[in-house]
Amino acid sequence: MPAKTSDGGIIKTEASPHCRLRSVDLSSVRWTEGFWADQFQRCKEVTLPHLFKLADDPEMGHALMNMRIAAGLEEGEFAGTNWQDAWVYKWLESAAAVYGVTHDAALAKQMDEVIEIIAKAQEPDGYIATQIQLREGWKRFEDPHRHELYTMGHLTTAACIHHRITGETDLLDVATKCADYLYETFKDKDPKLAHFPYNPSLIMGAVELYRTTGEKRYLDLANTLIDMRGAFPGGSDQCQDRIPLREEDSVVGHAVFYTYLYAGAADAYMETGDRSLLDALDRLWHDLVEKKMYIHGGCCPLHRGLSIRNGNVWAADDVHEAASSPYHLPNATAYNETCSQVGCFMWNFRMLEITGDARFADVMERTIYNSILSGIGLDGASWFYTNVLRWYGSEHVLLSSDDHQRFQPGDPAKRRAHICCPTNLLRTVAEMHGYFYNVSGEGVWVNHYGGSTLDCDWIKLIQDTNYPWDGNVKITIERPPESKCAIMLRIPGWCNGAGIKINGEPAEVDAPAGTYATLNHEWSAGDVIELTLPMAVRLVEGHPKIEETRGQVAVLRGPLVYCLESPDLPDGVNVPEVYIPRDMQFTPRHDPDLLDGVTVLEGTAKRIKQGDWDGKLYRRLEDTPMEDVPIRLIPYYAWCNRGISEMTIWMPLA
Repeated sequence: MPAKTSDGGIIKTEASPHCRLRSVDLSSVRWTEGFWADQFQRCKEVTLPHLFKLADDPEMGHALMNMRIAAGLEEGEFAGTNWQDAWVYKWLESAAAVYGVTHDAALAKQMDEVIEIIAKAQEPDGYIATQIQLREGWKRFEDPHRHELYTMGHLTTAACIHHRITGETDLLDVATKCADYLYETFKDKDPKLAHFPYNPSLIMGAVELYRTTGEKRYLDLANTLIDMRGAFPGGSDQCQDRIPLREEDSVVGHAVFYTYLYAGAADAYMETGDRSLLDALDRLWHDLVEKKMYIHGGCCPLHRGLSIRNGNVWAADDVHEAASSPYHLPNATAYNETCSQVGCFMWNFRMLEITGDARFADVMERTIYNSILSGIGLDGASWFYTNVLRWYGSEHVLLSSDDHQRFQPGDPAKRRAHICCPTNLLRTVAEMHGYFYNVSGEGVWVNHYGGSTLDCDWIKLIQDTNYPWDGNVKITIERPPESKCAIMLRIPGWCNGAGIKINGEPAEVDAPAGTYATLNHEWSAGDVIELTLPMAVRLVEGHPKIEETRGQVAVLRGPLVYCLESPDLPDGVNVPEVYIPRDMQFTPRHDPDLLDGVTVLEGTAKRIKQGDWDGKLYRRLEDTPMEDVPIRLIPYYAWCNRGISEMTIWMPLA
């Protein structure tokens, strides 16, 4: 095995001393055909150019116009949110990832033109935040809610990806100049600046800049921001700075803030080995996954609420877009901002690299196939900001950032605030191939399944599968390693009875659910691994303390959470009237013409007619007869692509 395994994947961990797994080079993985190849194609052909067009439109996104004004290339006033600059940076990161696959000269030129504007917009001392630069009377670091460090954090991350893929340094030069300014500003831990890493994307960005450049001051900057959190009075659970991270045992507050903080702390641990960070992250992971996470991976129950500690409601913090108390997981009023699931996905990937523990890849899979992909329409150009588990159609009461139909960013009828999730989802899909595989001194780790090739300098393998629609995976060794090495296959936590064959013969290997099955072998060209992951339909219940799911079940198959949507019911039947028998049998059927091709689950459920509820909040229980009703369930991620509808994940038991 070569000592150098990566020139820089999603995170550049080839030299990180405290992680078990290493990222593979983004250029070493390519989609072939299937689910993720289709997702990437739509991303490349529709979403990427569409979001650039909106960002470039002064009447819609205004994001590039803000940059042009700050650069002195245009006249005008700032427009948009305090995080509008991040639209540009996340688009650039996405474009770089797509360019790494396509080597499209026109896309390279487009990136160069945007970077030139950014460089001109930057202040001589390195500061860049157009929301401050263009507003009269606004000064630097007056109000944490102005998100200066958040936008600059996305700048640093985008610059690292762009440099590693293109080899160019123009955006990296902007980022290092910015980070030098921030290092000098924050190095002394001035209490007046304690609460300014409000949304702490800069922690991830600073560590990645350290990995990319080797300059230790950027790692020091990241650790300074971690150390300042919760170290000074005046903090709040809203942004996780009431209690120092190393002492925290409860996931609190804004879900993007906490997932970005934990992902950044995991990055810092990989470089420093600070065990107090890892211990805290492990405690918090268990708190989230075992008490506060939705079945579809959502991790942000509250539009707005209270963070209560030790039962003291009078000292509670006002929180929004936030985690809730244990087992409080409302369905119809769930927030579940798409960005929060993206942040959770990134955090779990880092924990996977640290430990090699399959539980983190399981969470990644749950979120990406369900509550992340649900955030984008099948047209590639419409989005949801929130991801509820139950919807009452056109009568559903809209809360913050809810929509009856998927929105267009920058739509004059909507708020411009609808910009962070589209670009975050864009970069996740554009970079998804970087999450599929890892390497270590032991060999290759196959984290996820989809038609793809992995071509490192010491091994090449080809993965053929129709996952997630079926569980048959074939991996062919096209170029074997020179010496014996292992291939680790993740056996998802939902899968019982996985089977593995090598060249048609059963492999003598343990393959329990929720682990990696290790295949130690002297590989030869043409060797074939066959992995079978049984995909029985399963009914799932919630913890008894989740009041919102008592007496109800969700239906899952493979990694997919299914939902009942009103277009799939007979005329006159409403979603709340459908009940699921405990012994209900579902028949999977792939429909290539429905919702861009999905496997549906069909069966006969029970119906109890609702009757007349007008003017009633309660009524005497009636002995209403049940009747059979045919239903069809679709993958949750594909809901609301056929107009306004009713929908639910959780259904009452008959």
